[in-house]
Amino acid sequence: MNNSEIPSAPEEKWTAYLDGKLTTADAAAFEREHFDAAAERERQSKIVRAVRTHSPSPALRNPDFLNERILREIAPPPAPASARETPLWSLWRLVTASAFCLLAVGAIYALFVRGHEQRQERYLAQVLSVQPGDTFLDATVLDADGLAVVWIDGLDKLPSDYALQ
Repeated sequence: MNNSEIPSAPEEKWTAYLDGKLTTADAAAFEREHFDAAAERERQSKIVRAVRTHSPSPALRNPDFLNERILREIAPPPAPASARETPLWSLWRLVTASAFCLLAVGAIYALFVRGHEQRQERYLAQVLSVQPGDTFLDATVLDADGLAVVWIDGLDKLPSDYALQ
């Protein structure tokens, strides 16, 4: 039953009437329906007064224990150990992240920078012989700092508008 609804069952109507929860118009209608309702209400109020007067509540033998139990029941549950807040960058996380960054930089250097230099050395050619097929040409090998250049004399110069294909 909701507080805004009028009681529908007879027991609910009697309870609301005896507790004084009905409006004055509803109470008057209830008394017209049940002629002995006013007398019943008076008897019920006498019983309630007698019980409250002659039967005091018993004294608690251990009130501290009861208070402690009540406080324990209404206290919020403790947070689990995994839900405790930890700082985002604790010392150990910072050390671990730094170590992984150093490993990543080292791997990138080893694979792309230093490995690229070694691959270039594999594609160099070694000049074994310099004999041009034409008798008017003269070829010499210039070797400086590990770089060999074949110099050919006697070739005609290319015009400046020549485009290589």
